[in-house]
Amino acid sequence: MSQSQRTFVTFEISHYCEKARWALDWHGIAYEEINWPPGVHIILAKSCGAKQTSLPILLDGRTVIQGSGAIIDWADRQTRDPARRLTVADARQIEQRADSVIGAHVRRLVYAELLPRFPELAKPSLFGKASGPHRLAANAMWPLSRRIMMRMHDITPDAAAESRSMLESELDWLDSTLADNRRYLSGDRFSRADITVASLLAFFARPHEMPTYRQMSIPAALLADRERWRDRPVMRWVVAQYQAHRASKPATG
Repeated sequence: MSQSQRTFVTFEISHYCEKARWALDWHGIAYEEINWPPGVHIILAKSCGAKQTSLPILLDGRTVIQGSGAIIDWADRQTRDPARRLTVADARQIEQRADSVIGAHVRRLVYAELLPRFPELAKPSLFGKASGPHRLAANAMWPLSRRIMMRMHDITPDAAAESRSMLESELDWLDSTLADNRRYLSGDRFSRADITVASLLAFFARPHEMPTYRQMSIPAALLADRERWRDRPVMRWVVAQYQAHRASKPATG
């Protein structure tokens, strides 16, 4: 399958999309990345045959692979080198915990700080790389899309504090896990567990290899979170994983 026939559909800001992107790049799989803005993505996902409306989506000819975990599974099947496969013992268990807790609450915390009072700060990362027509449509839909996003992610007045507390507990767990100076979270080599945790915490760790999060303007509360967490062992580990395994240029068109 040529690169021109394989399309990777993302939200630029999404850490789940970064997780899938990293897996594709790790395996050297060529693709063309396109960004769909929120709201418009619902219509476009249905039109391409996806069963759900969530991103990321990988379109490989007529095959539709949806979700970061499914894309990792697909990417692992493409390699003939077992040593490059990302699925190792216990990796899925860590991945699933990180997806359901860390990923969900990073997203909720960020949206809780942005969408109610600073929605204009979210739009450049959500819309910036979309095509002109899609961006125009998304802007027109933004008042409705913003309300739907807040309802979907339970953005209540207490949401930021709740998600911050959940993340503190998960950071404690990860710091404890890494206390034995292990290099990887599952086994003795790089796996989908490492990609997942590093991707989902990249917003706060701010590795150089993920410039989207470094360049994004955010309110003071999120800046304070970054400052408070930046020296935690797990955040230093995230930066090290990016330096060791994410330095190469993505295989985008």
